[in-house]
Amino acid sequence: MSAAGGFDGTRFRLPDVGEGLDRAEIVEWLVAEGDEVVRDQPLVEILTDKSQTQLPAPAAGVIASLGFAEGDMAEVGQVLVTYAGGSDEHTTPTATVEQPTTDDRGRSGPASPPAPTVRRTRPKASPSIRKRALDAGVGLDEVAGTGPGGRITAADLDAHLAAASPATVGPTAGGPVSIPAASGIAAPAVAPIAGLGVMPVGDHPLRGIRRVTAESMTRSWSIPHIHGADELDATALLDTRRLIKDRTGSTSLTPLAFFVLAVARGLRRFPLMNASISVSSDDAPGSIRVHEAVNIGIAVAGPNGLVVPVIPDADRRSLLELAEIIAGLASSARAGGVTTDQLRGGTFTISNYGSLGGRYATPIIRSPEVGIVGFGSIRERPFVVDGDVRARPTLPIAVAADHRLIDGDVMTAFQEHVIESLSHPAVLLV
Repeated sequence: MSAAGGFDGTRFRLPDVGEGLDRAEIVEWLVAEGDEVVRDQPLVEILTDKSQTQLPAPAAGVIASLGFAEGDMAEVGQVLVTYAGGSDEHTTPTATVEQPTTDDRGRSGPASPPAPTVRRTRPKASPSIRKRALDAGVGLDEVAGTGPGGRITAADLDAHLAAASPATVGPTAGGPVSIPAASGIAAPAVAPIAGLGVMPVGDHPLRGIRRVTAESMTRSWSIPHIHGADELDATALLDTRRLIKDRTGSTSLTPLAFFVLAVARGLRRFPLMNASISVSSDDAPGSIRVHEAVNIGIAVAGPNGLVVPVIPDADRRSLLELAEIIAGLASSARAGGVTTDQLRGGTFTISNYGSLGGRYATPIIRSPEVGIVGFGSIRERPFVVDGDVRARPTLPIAVAADHRLIDGDVMTAFQEHVIESLSHPAVLLV
């Protein structure tokens, strides 16, 4: 996105965000009215249906007004920020003429100076920094920001946490807090896990990633899903991974890299699974597009919710190359730093919920894609080997397909191909 493309010298308008998207949510203002900014300083954090990103200042100047409040939806072309007197001018304080007043004895004299007003501004920080501070029990007004305009960076928060003593960080700062029990019932001993399904009691607007997720899942729920599930003996997969790590010294090779490569090869074998459906305005199926590229999205839990960065041309990459790409995308997603380009162009999605310990699930297709694969946790479970039941490391797999396009025979054949590839991973290396 080009910030300058929406700037006429005084008014900065929401630029074209691409991919057919014509609106964005104002997540957080990083400046306030009256602030003096420099060119390329972050102005506002916005969220589209594809990504969350910051828009930089198109020019230096003084911010006269902000066009929207946080949580508002802005359409492309609407004014986000107005500069005072144009981008090259700065406002100057207006001289005020002191008016005479009359005291309670009828004597005239100069007016008493008005009481100073103190404007408390919200500390400038990204949503991921705010979440980290909340989890640590730290108020951001206590942290000195060294970024542009006093913005608090990750390094600033790290330095503050390192300097703070344990007694001053966290919800028990200042000593133990006595909470009287209601009706003689003791307070629960189990506390919520920080950052995992936690939200303060009360009403909250549906905003940010949660709004995008809600809208996306509403669209996806209209898809007629069919599901298949099975599990495979992951002994050879784990042995191959261990051998490659020992030989190459790779620190990023995880089972997910094998999953991506097996699914990518399967999509080449069954190209209908690598398609999308466009729907007409009356909700009737419109057209089918079978994609030339195999671009696989991997679902990652970020600080603001689930995001799906995309690995382009996954079928053309080596196993170790995929491992490096996955590690980089996952790290960026968990830090809230995924870019718009990294979220574009997906044709199929993998959900590795097994990294959290789950076994089976029924993953939901991401519209307009027509399929998704979910992988559970690799654990020792009973498995039949040569007619005997043995304890083997097994990998659960679940496939969902759009039944408007994919029938059960195609879905099952695709699933079996992926299972065969992961059961004999040497075939993925040739």
